[in-house]
Amino acid sequence: MKIEDEKQLLEKLKKDIDSTNKERIVFLAGHFPLLYTSEGIIEAFDYWGEFSAYTLELACKLAKDTDKEVGFLLFVDDHAYENWEELSKSQIKGERKRLYKKRSGKDAKLPQQIRKVMKKYGFDEKDIVKHDHGKENRKDCLYISEKVLRADPRAQKVDNYCAREYVAYLEDKKYFDKEKDYLVAFIPQRCKDHICNVALDIEVKELQSSHIFIETSPGVSRKKLYSFGRGITYRKD
Repeated sequence: MKIEDEKQLLEKLKKDIDSTNKERIVFLAGHFPLLYTSEGIIEAFDYWGEFSAYTLELACKLAKDTDKEVGFLLFVDDHAYENWEELSKSQIKGERKRLYKKRSGKDAKLPQQIRKVMKKYGFDEKDIVKHDHGKENRKDCLYISEKVLRADPRAQKVDNYCAREYVAYLEDKKYFDKEKDYLVAFIPQRCKDHICNVALDIEVKELQSSHIFIETSPGVSRKKLYSFGRGITYRKD
């Protein structure tokens, strides 16, 4: 269904959170891409317009307003912009490795843009669900690597890459336990068909969740996101 404004969205999601019997609410929010440039790697938190900051703020508002245990998932699109500039595969791999090592470990910190949003609502790195990339010095990364998820052997039967990432994550009890976790996921609109038609409708079973799909166009205000393009749409499973 299409959502008219922020008030309606927050009311609907709060109702979903309050009514579930799950112990923990897991928020997939703040999703953003990595850009690989000749001057280094960029954590492009504002590259998708208001999407990344706005979804993280919405998630923090909801998390602040519940007594349930909460966790935040920071998915990173680390593959779509690999050919953004004329860089070799080894250069891209090196930059990505350097960044992920920096964002891993018990003392790892989030970039200031992300920390500022979370700190405003009383959250920080301890509330992030860490991702084991299966590589040295990256066993507890603050970022969930889409590239690592795509290579997960447990999801290779899924032909669609976007759906494969989602299936690989949600079917791994180390990160998401369908018996005790409820998922609130803010997803780019362009991923909606892949995720809904493949991951949610076919692959992932017994998932209790709320999905919100939002445009990622630069220059569109938060208020206008509700009417721009396909607007903001909602689905409950």
